[in-house]
Amino acid sequence: DNADIPNESTSNLYRGEVQLHSNITNYLVLTGGVEGTLSEVQSSLFGNPDAYSIGAYVVGDITFNFPLIASIGVRYDYSKLDSLDGSGAVSPKLGLNYKISKELILRSSFGTGFRAPTTAEAFTSTSTGGITVKPNPNIKSEYNLTFEFGANYTPMKFINFDFAVFQNEYYDMIEPGVDPADGLVFFSNLVRARIQGLEASTIFYLLPNELSLSFNYTYLWARDLETGTALRYRPRHIFYSGVDFRKWNFDFGINFRYTSRVEEIDDELVDLGIVVDGDVRVPVYTTDVKLGYTLVSFNLPLNIYLNIKNIFNYNYVELIGNLRQIRNYSFGINLML
Repeated sequence: DNADIPNESTSNLYRGEVQLHSNITNYLVLTGGVEGTLSEVQSSLFGNPDAYSIGAYVVGDITFNFPLIASIGVRYDYSKLDSLDGSGAVSPKLGLNYKISKELILRSSFGTGFRAPTTAEAFTSTSTGGITVKPNPNIKSEYNLTFEFGANYTPMKFINFDFAVFQNEYYDMIEPGVDPADGLVFFSNLVRARIQGLEASTIFYLLPNELSLSFNYTYLWARDLETGTALRYRPRHIFYSGVDFRKWNFDFGINFRYTSRVEEIDDELVDLGIVVDGDVRVPVYTTDVKLGYTLVSFNLPLNIYLNIKNIFNYNYVELIGNLRQIRNYSFGINLML
């Protein structure tokens, strides 16, 4: 890149997996396996760390005489990242799917999770745009406990509704932050965090296989339980909508996205004068348009397309002081062999 000290990286990732899938009976299907990864990195950003991880899992899908399907599984992971202490966890999961009728299906899931810090989170050391990121050799793995309940309802062929509520409990959640002692950015572990919310979506098939209209809304309540404040850069409201039309070898679509103004940012970068006007932020309203045409009617195996992102050229930031993509156009040709 064009930084004063170029950021260069060469990495090798090796991954292998063996999986077994077996129909034990007409009512029980077992899937299990083992996998492993090994990575080697040589980088001006991260240094030269090595890492490896191993995992083993088994999942049983059980079908009952009544319309219930249960998935019960457990997984073990162990990860070792260079000089960091190795860590592992056993993660059980349970999923239920109950078909009340052909129009209405209920689902629920419960499980635990484990995530080791990445090379970037533990060892990044760089400076760009006036912001300096430092490594954190004391970073630990994070764990979570998740629950979800949802329903899918199709009252008619041309309409579908989906609704879900969820709660995620995080322990030692990995988040970027600013060290108030020196104003440097680093990744660290939040003691406790909770993310709750709901998601609702609907699709209207106004003309089967030709014209569809979709809406999706997410409410997100993400907070640090130690401080009682919202997690940084998480919007409370997210809304998507889109129209898609396909006919006569023609493809047209409009997509709109809204996210509410984020409640919390890295105020330390503003208070220390590192990012001027870094606290200036707004809700996000962006609209994208896509156009495409397939030339099969001319006996040509070609598809041409034009994408226009942020067509109204709305200016906004998603991270502090980082202006997001302005209006831009892309034109392309796909050859279909």
